[in-house]
Amino acid sequence: MARSPSKYGAKAAPCAHGHNHASKREAKRCNDLHMLVRAGAIADLEVEPTFILAPDGQPIIMGNGHKARYRPDFLYRENGRQVAEDVKGMVVRDFPLRAALFRLCFPEIELRVVK
Repeated sequence: MARSPSKYGAKAAPCAHGHNHASKREAKRCNDLHMLVRAGAIADLEVEPTFILAPDGQPIIMGNGHKARYRPDFLYRENGRQVAEDVKGMVVRDFPLRAALFRLCFPEIELRVVK
């Protein structure tokens, strides 16, 4: 099933490493991060990891029965610290709430928003 067009005009694009990304900006950032891995500046790069939002160990269950989750675009280790990174052309909808919940549930992981 094909993705519906983005409300904000982003066009899906692959990166040089075979991952399909929601936007050209995200695909470019993926290429940049892979170069940083090769240079040794970052390690353990993951694309779209999933985090279940569970303050105090209890998952947030939404009205449809699904657990609330946050899926940043990338996760990697930089200078011994984990970094979750989200590439945004514009911050919209529920992102500020999900970001706040992520920071509450995973204080040991730095969340970076790349514009």
